[in-house]
Amino acid sequence: MSESNIKRYTVEESWKDYSVTLEVDHSILTPERATMINDFWSNNSWRKSEEEGDVVRAVIRFAGSNLIYMMLRQGGTDFNEKTRGPIFDDSPGPIWTQDLHEEEGWGGSEQGNPFGWCGIRCVAASVDVPGFDDVELKEEQA
Repeated sequence: MSESNIKRYTVEESWKDYSVTLEVDHSILTPERATMINDFWSNNSWRKSEEEGDVVRAVIRFAGSNLIYMMLRQGGTDFNEKTRGPIFDDSPGPIWTQDLHEEEGWGGSEQGNPFGWCGIRCVAASVDVPGFDDVELKEEQA
């Protein structure tokens, strides 16, 4: 794994301020492997066209959107590479990364390889679920 093959990307949903920062090892996530991942899921042609035919970018963006969805289901998260978890004395990034890797279609984790089969790992995220102060109650007319 050469450092020159590793690039960093941010996938964000600007309206809600959700973002995840991913590192991608392009020696693992090749166009061929990205095609296998993208083709596993429905709407594969649409995702690829949204990234102007670049299947690698489509898969990176799709990984980010999947991670945001997983994080919202689990109550959100906010961490970066300097964050230390209360139990693991480490960033939560590897835990979220493993969750992505173990989802169907992403190829699984690989011993000693933080990028897994798909070549993607999560290094930071800011995904907050709405709290009580973020919502408003309105009475509707029957």
